[in-house]
Amino acid sequence: MHETGATADVVEMSAARVTRAGEILELVRRGEAETTSELAGLLGVARSTINDRISQLIAHDLLRAVSPNAPAGQRGRPATRLQFNPRAGVALAVQLGLSGARTAVTDLDGVVLASETGDIDLHRGPQAVLDTLISRLENTLAALGHTTEDAHGIGIGLPSRIELARFPQGTDAAPGSWSVGAVKTYLSERLRSSVHVDHDVSMLAFGEQWARTANVETLIGLKAGTVIGCGIVVNGAVLSGVDHLAGEIGHTRVGMDTTPCVCGNLGCLNAVAGGGAIARRLSERGFATPDTRSVVDLANAGNVEAAQEIRDSGRLIGEVLAGVVNLLNPAVISVWGYLSDTNGHLFAGIQEGLSRHALPGATPRLQLEPALLGDEAGILGAAMRVTQSALAPSAVDEYLLAHARKARATSELVDAE
Repeated sequence: MHETGATADVVEMSAARVTRAGEILELVRRGEAETTSELAGLLGVARSTINDRISQLIAHDLLRAVSPNAPAGQRGRPATRLQFNPRAGVALAVQLGLSGARTAVTDLDGVVLASETGDIDLHRGPQAVLDTLISRLENTLAALGHTTEDAHGIGIGLPSRIELARFPQGTDAAPGSWSVGAVKTYLSERLRSSVHVDHDVSMLAFGEQWARTANVETLIGLKAGTVIGCGIVVNGAVLSGVDHLAGEIGHTRVGMDTTPCVCGNLGCLNAVAGGGAIARRLSERGFATPDTRSVVDLANAGNVEAAQEIRDSGRLIGEVLAGVVNLLNPAVISVWGYLSDTNGHLFAGIQEGLSRHALPGATPRLQLEPALLGDEAGILGAAMRVTQSALAPSAVDEYLLAHARKARATSELVDAE
């Protein structure tokens, strides 16, 4: 519906008053400015305009004004400093695995305020699992004195679509599948909030990118656990692909191996070099290795066969990663997952594979390193996807405008009564 006449004029006036408030908040958040003078100089607008926008941001608790103490001997009062308030709201974050899930509530800087880790049964289907996750988040919010209305959105990392294909895909009730689109639609309807869904490894990569103080043009987040995959972040944006299948290196065939893979093909990296494959081979030799964690424990206890298996796995991963390196020329490969916790065996193998198969000119400055955030990477990535969207300059302007409209409508209703 289009506004007309006086109403349209009032709305236009409100829109004009909030324009560029989001830019001001962004500059303060990034540490590029903290005073009215600095903001006016960077944006090229009058101090009065800056002060008006600052007043609105302070009124909504997004900014705080701090009056520093004057240094001894200094005349006059120091300029008031502006600070972003990360407690102006919360973000909801979920990292869903094949057998468990971590749910968390964070502030707007990604600091975890409270979290819960628990088992999850994907055989119950997407609706039942998502309802369980929502219930956990609601309980955590309540314990913190919040409700879902205080949340700027939810970010959720899912296992890959190929891995989820072996679980029930739902009934006639929504969501009918584990697809990114179906999960996003269901959570949007349940929470009435912004929803950001991607693969778990993409959230991991985004979290790693966000945690770095220096800008990294291209970062690869490698998950090396029971299955293998990678997330790709270029210029601060996750590359997901048109069908959310970007980074599925675990389903690249290696050599002439004919081991069946869950995807239906033969000799995939997951089927040959994943933690599950290593555990199976060691079990066949008489070792007690029911899962990837037990393989890592065995290698770290000094077992030569387990250590060699992990190094061989790393070599195959490096061979496949070489194609990624040749294509994208990343600055960093950040490695996360059980297999990375093995006294350097995995990293030695990956480095061998890269050295043999990647372009020589693409590796001298390439950093291959453990994930900075460890288990926090996925949660931070999911939370910061929410924050990045909610605090984008245009989103902040719209947020302030929506509140101005709501306040005006309430005032007009009171006057009418």
